[in-house]
Amino acid sequence: MKAIKKVLIVSREYKSSRTPKVGGTGIFYKNLCTELVKRGITVHVFLISKYAFDIEEDGVHIHSIKDIFKANPLLELIRSFTGKVKAFEQIHFRTYLSEKKIISEKISSWIKKNDLHFDIAEIHDFDGLALSIPKELPYVIRCHGSWSVLEKYFGYKKVHKGRIFCEKAAFKTSQNIITISQYNEMINKSLFAIKNPTLIYNGIDEKFYKPEENTEIISKSVFFLGNVSFEKGAETLINAFIQLKKMHSGASLHFIGNPNHYPAYINENIQDMDIRNSIHFHGNKSGTEIVQLISKAEVVCFPSKGENFSLSLLEVMAMQKPVVCSAIDSFKEIIQEPVNGLIADEDNFHEKINLIFEDKDLRNRIALNARKLIESKFGIDKMVDETLRYYQGII
Repeated sequence: MKAIKKVLIVSREYKSSRTPKVGGTGIFYKNLCTELVKRGITVHVFLISKYAFDIEEDGVHIHSIKDIFKANPLLELIRSFTGKVKAFEQIHFRTYLSEKKIISEKISSWIKKNDLHFDIAEIHDFDGLALSIPKELPYVIRCHGSWSVLEKYFGYKKVHKGRIFCEKAAFKTSQNIITISQYNEMINKSLFAIKNPTLIYNGIDEKFYKPEENTEIISKSVFFLGNVSFEKGAETLINAFIQLKKMHSGASLHFIGNPNHYPAYINENIQDMDIRNSIHFHGNKSGTEIVQLISKAEVVCFPSKGENFSLSLLEVMAMQKPVVCSAIDSFKEIIQEPVNGLIADEDNFHEKINLIFEDKDLRNRIALNARKLIESKFGIDKMVDETLRYYQGII
């Protein structure tokens, strides 16, 4: 097979010093690109973000252009207005297609100007960005979680119709598709009628996310890692914690991630000052800071109402921490109860957390098995190996 030497990533998210606040997709591509560079592969990222810039970090070349709609007030006005009026729906769709055409022209111009050559490109599924890839370049779509999926399966509201339209159009003309979990594959087949996708689980750096020695555990501490939101189950965990405090007066709840409006929510909805003072918001943290904080946790909870897949869950399991997860399909694909974690319904998170608190043998067994699972199935080297084999099969 032909060796992969040069890879292009086209994305709206990429974690860098100029884009510190990104979601899971941005972190994923940062990890993937860094690992590809370590293997001697040249990697360029064409990024659509808030700012235009050119930088090189960790050997990855990043060329960012400003979001097309933000850079063009007239186009943004047309997009916004036509999206609100049913009679102008087709114009709304054409406006989004125009955006993709502009991005495509910018990619082609950038490639030509810098005399760049790529073996393959990879694009995420959301926004139908594959429509922007120059026709002569082979590419793959990786299904991190489209707007169509978020709207239909995860209850997201007010998703722009133009985004949905472009995502459907992109999948119609794309043959090379990576899904990231069995659940992710099932819903994308149902929604877009995609055929013959390849499943490659996301992987994490288990050498970085590892158990910390000689760290003092905060007794009866419950941790949450992720964006603090309704969709991620913040209110579910807060309600569970109120019940848990009746059983363990010394319990504490720790949120790591963007707190959004939840500090105010606590003040407005919880009168008991002991419970209020036992809830802590640590905010967004770097990878190193996350490792330091999670190392102090007695249990980590993932009460999300919907996920395609969760890198945060893998990171915590790699750190040999017991986890309690909501009963959604993508979590049950990873968690085998009571072998490597516990599964909770909306109304019994406090009971499952209590099991971890009360049963030391269960807690230790779950934690050890969680680490073993990551090492055997979800390491980043395994994911990169499978990705490169898939790339080679395409070209």
